Amino acid sequence: MSFKSSFSKIIHKMPKRDYGIPGLHVYVDHTAQATIYYVETEQELTFPEHKHAEQFTIVVNGFCELTIDGKSTRYEKGDSYSIPADTLHTIYLSAGYAEIDCVDDPND
Repeated sequence: MSFKSSFSKIIHKMPKRDYGIPGLHVYVDHTAQATIYYVETEQELTFPEHKHAEQFTIVVNGFCELTIDGKSTRYEKGDSYSIPADTLHTIYLSAGYAEIDCVDDPND
C-alpha cells in the first residue's frame, strides 16, 4: 500500500524539509510574518522534544498527543491548539496524521 497524502498537489510543490525521521513529510512556506508547515506521516512516530516561537496548529487528519510539562493532551481531526513561545514539548503523531502549523517566526 502506498502513502496517500492528505494535501493537494499544490502543497507538494513547496520546499520539503528533511528532519531525518522516516515516514515524516514536512512542506514549508515562509511569509513576511510567519512560517507555515504542512505536516503528514506515513506511520506513527514521536517528534522529539523541542521549542520554537508561538505555534498555532489545525489537525487535518488522524490524531496527535501533545505533551507539555508531563501532561499529554489528545487532538483529533478538526481540533486546533496553540503552543506558547519557547515551550518545550514532544508530540506523538498517528499513522496518516496531517496538520497545518503557523509558527510566529518568518525564519523558522
